[in-house]
Amino acid sequence: MKPTYTAKADVFSFAMTCYELVSGKLPYSSDLPRQSVNELVREDVRPELPKDISTRLSSLIQECWLTEAPKRPTFEKICFNLQEMKALETIAPERPTFE
Repeated sequence: MKPTYTAKADVFSFAMTCYELVSGKLPYSSDLPRQSVNELVREDVRPELPKDISTRLSSLIQECWLTEAPKRPTFEKICFNLQEMKALETIAPERPTFE
């Protein structure tokens, strides 16, 4: 039985792309065979997100790569959350720290 492809697969891919952007790393070792990566994904193994990203962004990425596809957000919700994060950053931008 072949799995049915839905937009939720794109949501998962979006999360992995976000991981690449915030970490500067590939989600899984490129040395792993494709079958091994598929097994890791099915076993709910996800790359570790950097500690210095916002809690909101970290939570959104983690929600997007949930193992159970129906529980992943829609792109409408993702866009809303990203716009909200941007608005909050505009209102109260992070202030540089001086040492």
